[in-house]
Amino acid sequence: MNDLPAATADALRGLPPELIVFIISALPIFEIRGGAIAGLALGLPVWRVLLFGFLGNIASVTPMLLFLEPLSKWLRRNRLADRLLHWLFARAERSAQKINRWGPWGLVMFTAIPLPVTGAWTATFAAILLGIRRSRAILSIYLGVFIAGIVVSIITLGGIAGVRALSSAP
Repeated sequence: MNDLPAATADALRGLPPELIVFIISALPIFEIRGGAIAGLALGLPVWRVLLFGFLGNIASVTPMLLFLEPLSKWLRRNRLADRLLHWLFARAERSAQKINRWGPWGLVMFTAIPLPVTGAWTATFAAILLGIRRSRAILSIYLGVFIAGIVVSIITLGGIAGVRALSSAP
């Protein structure tokens, strides 16, 4: 598992930076947070990082928001798929209790906070568990993804500026 970032970087080597940001942002472990860091490290302007990171992240969760509930009913007939879905929903259920207190705004905050086990993927499962209307869930998660991209970009740019300042100090 420790080699996952290195393996991901090797697999994406040679692709256009915008596509790298899009792909990384679509992955459930990294989401826009990883895409933003990668894009800024690759020297992309912030607006491109946010655009391609946002598009990548929502490209992966939108189909789940729209189709996971009906698909999960069909997949539950398969033992392996049922076990996977049970694990995913159990993981999301712990987060759903926190989100439920605030409804759609809880989804925005949960998605936007750049901490482990938060983000659009978990928020999507939580929205389905809580029965939040799809249109509200989509808007909430999209807004949260955009805010997460901004937050991580600001933190990353601050870190880059700090490293540059330290390296140029006498």
